[in-house]
Amino acid sequence: MTQKALVVSVENDAILAARIQKEECASCSAGCGAKKSCFEVANPRNLAVKKGEAVLIGASKKMQALQGTVSLLLPVACAVAGYLLAAPLMALLGKTVTSDAKAVFVLLFLFLSSLAVFIVTRRFPVPGKPEIIEVLG
Repeated sequence: MTQKALVVSVENDAILAARIQKEECASCSAGCGAKKSCFEVANPRNLAVKKGEAVLIGASKKMQALQGTVSLLLPVACAVAGYLLAAPLMALLGKTVTSDAKAVFVLLFLFLSSLAVFIVTRRFPVPGKPEIIEVLG
């Protein structure tokens, strides 16, 4: 996902930017409240960036790949674990396992994996800074 931002300051290696709320904000120099919520961005491509320029920012490719892998593999692994653990867990309860019980355990483990991903992503945000992809002018 990419988003437009306005470069607020360029000092040494630190580049601060603010998200552009509307198209009119890209050329505005009034200093509205949106510019107060600045964040630091990385410039891995060493693009020539000046204060006041509009840039296109996005997440790093490595972080996107990691998020995609985790978001696909964790639920699948949990669903398989739910299927495999259905029989032992039902045996602990003194019941026989049925295909309905296996389906319930698969869905339960899928829900638990979604809850775990939600909690972990809220507590530990994705490391790294957004990167400047392109200078818009």
